[in-house]
Amino acid sequence: MKPEKESAEEEVVPAGDVIGDTAYSERFVLKILLKLANLDSLKDEFREKPFEEDLCLLWDMTAERDVVLFLLKHDVLNLFNFALPIIDSARIIEIIIGIVGNMCCQKEATNTLLNMDPFLRMLLEYMKTDDSLILIQLLRLINSALFLADDIELGTWMGLFETLAYSEALYFMLKNSSNKDLLLTALENFNTMCSYLNTEKTRTNFFSHFVTLEALEALTTACTEVLVNQKTLCERDELERVSVVSMQITLNLIGFDKSIELYKDNKESLVTMINHILLYYEDKFLNQKEMDTDLVDIIDSTNMVVNTLQLSEISEPSMFFIPSYCMWTAICTLKEHQNGDGDFEEDHDDRDQFLKKIKVPLSNLLCGYMLHCSESNLKTVLDATKDDYENILSGVEDKQLKTNLSKRTASYRTRLKENVDA
Repeated sequence: MKPEKESAEEEVVPAGDVIGDTAYSERFVLKILLKLANLDSLKDEFREKPFEEDLCLLWDMTAERDVVLFLLKHDVLNLFNFALPIIDSARIIEIIIGIVGNMCCQKEATNTLLNMDPFLRMLLEYMKTDDSLILIQLLRLINSALFLADDIELGTWMGLFETLAYSEALYFMLKNSSNKDLLLTALENFNTMCSYLNTEKTRTNFFSHFVTLEALEALTTACTEVLVNQKTLCERDELERVSVVSMQITLNLIGFDKSIELYKDNKESLVTMINHILLYYEDKFLNQKEMDTDLVDIIDSTNMVVNTLQLSEISEPSMFFIPSYCMWTAICTLKEHQNGDGDFEEDHDDRDQFLKKIKVPLSNLLCGYMLHCSESNLKTVLDATKDDYENILSGVEDKQLKTNLSKRTASYRTRLKENVDA
């Protein structure tokens, strides 16, 4: 990662030597660019610690728009294009890609980069490296560039990804890395691909390149690695972001006519991923007493995934029914204490809005499971829910779901009642 900014930044810069409205020195930057332009001595420069430190400071400086425009004016991307092939230091490569990534937060830089096809291809070839720090900077660069791209430019990026087998490299990374920061960045990159390329103009290409057999396996492997094996190393917001992003990616992957057949062998791993996500939010809601609006989206997404891939048929109650039911019972308890519950810090209006939004999707998830699960699992969950069944059913707005479930459970419910009466 980048070091803290050096004290040189705090030195007084002579009048007329500043870059735009910043306090940065033109001469300092030009000195670096001159060294980059001198290929004969460049290898020796890369071995010198002061030059690496200067590049790091330049990396920090590129957070400023005026610095980026100054670098573009002096053709820095072309200098990098000639310098990168002779660099044998992974650290210097990371810094240079990081600088380009920062520059790609400005539209002028992304426009210039897209007009430098050989250089852009050279950058994308680093997807094949095993250096995690280089990969993190490259993925961030791509995320920034796609964010600013118009439809025509997105088509150009899509063509590059197809030509350079980008998805293969991304999925290999997700399946095999145990580096937390790389996995977090790669999942964000996967989500960026879905957000900007699974659109009307590039949807066909997105499907052929990104919606592959390996895609869902890579996603579930990476998500499970973070939520389970890397959990203690993650901040809460990181765990929650991974959960939300993973469900968003899943919805993109299963949103095609051929998805059901394509991912028929990935159902178990997907159920496991959903289980880990629901258990996290169950703990947050029940034990940490926190209401999270993301939970509504998570449950909505779970409903769509479960219904599309028919996951209820192959899932044990413990995977998503029981965590959902535990949250449902907690919600009912909260509704019974409308005048206040000291365990939750949310104000009454926020709480009421949350309860209103979460009840229907949770009821749909529970009832959908009961409608499609195996006979033995149905008996198990009916025995577990007992008197809550009718209340759960009342939360469903889909009349067809209500009718079908009532028909399926009628005989079981009668037997349960007779056993209780006996």
